[in-house]
Formats: sequence, structure tokens, C-alpha cells
Amino acid sequence: MENARPVWAEVDLNALKRNYGRIRTYTKSEIMPIVKADAYGHGAVPVVKTLIEAGARRFGVALLEEALELKHAFPQVKIMTIGYMSADFAQVIVKEDIISGVYQYDQAESLSKEACAQGKKATIHLKIDTGMGRIGFRKDTFEEILRIAELPNLYIEGIYTHFANSDQLDLSFAREQLKLFLEVCERLEGQGIHIPIRHAANSAAILQFPEAHLDLVRPGIILYGLPPSYQVGPNEGFEPVMTWKARIAHIKEIQAGETVSYGRTFRAAYPTRVATVPVGYADGLNRALSNRGEMLVKGRRAAIIGRICMDQTMLDVTKIPGVEVGSTVILLGSEGYERIDATEMAKWLDTINYEVVCDISGRVPRVYIEDQRKN
Repeated sequence: MENARPVWAEVDLNALKRNYGRIRTYTKSEIMPIVKADAYGHGAVPVVKTLIEAGARRFGVALLEEALELKHAFPQVKIMTIGYMSADFAQVIVKEDIISGVYQYDQAESLSKEACAQGKKATIHLKIDTGMGRIGFRKDTFEEILRIAELPNLYIEGIYTHFANSDQLDLSFAREQLKLFLEVCERLEGQGIHIPIRHAANSAAILQFPEAHLDLVRPGIILYGLPPSYQVGPNEGFEPVMTWKARIAHIKEIQAGETVSYGRTFRAAYPTRVATVPVGYADGLNRALSNRGEMLVKGRRAAIIGRICMDQTMLDVTKIPGVEVGSTVILLGSEGYERIDATEMAKWLDTINYEVVCDISGRVPRVYIEDQRKN
């Protein structure tokens, strides 16, 4: 059924390929694109299909459900879960040949037992906590790693860590983390435990910390054309992959003193032309943008007025000529000389661009664009 609401997000798969190619210019290490959270809201299956065509052979996700979706769609590629893993998931992980990030002994033990039962080897990567403070083996739990290395039917293919602040210009703490990580790797080598793939670099570290590239890198946000932070990556030439659009559903004129939307938080100071756009916080347009955000109409910025509703948002289009019902509105993207991207929207919200794109809900249809332009 065709979408009844004129709201959609266009995902430019050619831009995605170009971003992947640009990452390749930064590193000679293997690239494992991070496609968790439905590829940061862009659609995991189409994104992975495109990146396979571009040369990727291994992908990282957060959840088992995400891994299973991709493994069933692309059985030939390597899928790794880099986040939470319950020991209860061992049977399906081994059966489906999913690579599991391991950060507790009991996880490895359950995978070993299940691999023995299935007559297979389970592939794991060991997560080392060097200062992020979330999950991972710490320096004082090194003995657990040695015990894991003795378990049968396990292949320790990789070992990895995650930087806490590689998206800042001061890399002193990231350098400490890398030093600690490499010390752990060296200790394991000294114990006769050779692990072929070491990885640490996220998007920001790919751009500005080449010593951390090691054997594999894990790009996330830069794949989708957004900078890792306000300090790192804004001028590196990556292209935003997603454009969020809608069409105006209604236009009316209100007089000075009249109010708009819930709570009457907007009161017109002059006769105002108000356009209603059928998109709201249920679509991922954060309600905190009420009376402060903007959208593009006819290549010009139009202020959001009044409170954003669940399904509708109002704009002041008084000074924009030619606006009518059916006119296209750009929530994220460019038109003419103007652009509103997820990084700017994140500034309005005092958050990060990751959250902006991940929050665009599933009820906003994704329209995939791929043409014959050069990649």
C-alpha cells in the first residue's frame, strides 16, 4: 500500500558507496562497517547490500536480532555482535555462525559447550575495557582470558577495545587506552595466544588516530556522511546519505494575537501564514524543537512555531513566496543554497547527530536512491 502520509526519507546509496571509498583512502586495514540500530536509521539490509558491492565482507551490529536479520539475508558475510550477549543465546549463535564479542567467562564457556555439542568451532572476539567503562575484560580480570583460551572448540579470531573520547582533538586519553590495549595483546602473545585481528578505531579514530587502525577499523557515523563530533570530521568531505522530506498538508492565515498548537506557546506578533506539515514526534522529530527548530521550504528557512504534535508540525511561511499545499519541506537535507543536517539539528537539541538519525521512526518510509552516476 502506498504511504498515506506524505513523509519520507530518501537514502542515497551512491553517497554511501562514496563515503565507504573515502574511508578506504584513510586506512589500509580491513573495514568492518557498523550497521547496528538499522544502520543508524538508514535501513540495514539495503545498506549492507550496497556495502558488499563496495567491497565490505564483515559487518558489526549490537544485537543478536540484528545479526540474524543480516545473516539470513547475506549468509556469505561475516556478522559480529559487538555489544550485549547473553549466554542463553549460545545455541543460535553457533548454529548461525555469528561472531560474538565476549566480555565474560561464562559467555565463552557457553559458546564452547554449544560448539562441542554441534561439532563446530565458535568464533569470538575478546572485548577489553581500557577506559570506556562499559563492558569488557579489565586488567585485573586477565586470568579469565587465559581460561577462555583453554576452552575447546573456540576460535579467538579477534580482540578489541573502544575509545571513550577519540572524537576530541586531545587524544591523550585515547593514546593511554591504545597503550593499555596493546600491552594486553602483547601479554597474550607472551602466553602463546596469538589473536590475528586487533581492532580499536571507530569513525573518529579512523580520521585522526592512524596508530589505532591496527588490523581492522569500525566506521559508523562517517559511513552515513556525518562527522563524529563538532571538532572532528566536519570538513572531511563525507556526504550525508539521508534526506528527510514531507509535503505541506494545510495552509492558513492567522491574525496578530492568535495562537498555534498545544499550550498556546506561540502567539502571532503579526498576520502570519501558517503551514501544517504532517510529521511529528512519533516520526522522530523531537518535541524539544518546538518554537526553536527550522525546516527548508522553497530553499528558505521556515521557523517551527508552537509545540510539535505527535503527527503534525506548524511552520511560519509568511515571508516565503509560492508556498502551497503539496509544497515539499526538507527536514534534513539541502535545497538551493541552504542546508539543515543532523549535526545542526543536534545542536538545537544539545545532543549528537547519531541520535537525530537513529530517532527517525520506522513509520517514516525509506526510499532508496541508486543511479548510474560514478561512485
